[in-house]
Formats: sequence, C-alpha cells, structure tokens
Amino acid sequence: MKSLMVLIAIIVSTLLVWSTSNVCKYNYAIEKKTNIMNIITEEIDPSIPKAKVYYYKELNCTDVKLEWDINRVIKNLETISVIIYQALTTDIRGKPL
Repeated sequence: MKSLMVLIAIIVSTLLVWSTSNVCKYNYAIEKKTNIMNIITEEIDPSIPKAKVYYYKELNCTDVKLEWDINRVIKNLETISVIIYQALTTDIRGKPL
C-alpha cells in the first residue's frame, strides 16, 4: 500500500513541478512578446499606449528549494493511507461495510 502511495506521490509531484514551470515559462514568453510589441508600436506611433502584462497576485515563479524531511513524508503517507482506507471501507452514506 505504501509503495503505491509513494508512486502516486511521485507522479503528482512531477506533474505539479511540470505544470508550474510551464506556467512560468509561458508568462516569460508573454512578457518578452509584450516588450517586443511595445518597441514596435513606439517606432510606428509614439501616441499608441504601451501594452501591460498583469498576473494573478499569488503566482510566484521563483525557484523552490525542495527539502525532503523523511519523517514528514512518512507521517504524511500514514495520514493519506488512513484517509484512503477509510474511503475504501466506508459506504457513500457513511455506513461501514
């Protein structure tokens, strides 16, 4: 059971890191294209307003330090295993099988 949960955790972590890095790369590309567009519009007609890029406040694209504490990981896996066991052994109405 724990090996299955470790495998699922690795897959979810990989997907999370991949999606976060892609969002940040996409934001960088938008900023770069906006800067190019602002330079071109400045050369064409200076009276055209400059383009701006807005981000969601909580979006943070700084590098994350991945620190693994084995005791915390084991505790989290035990908690998740209890939750999964309860979900599998309890009926939808909340009555045990």
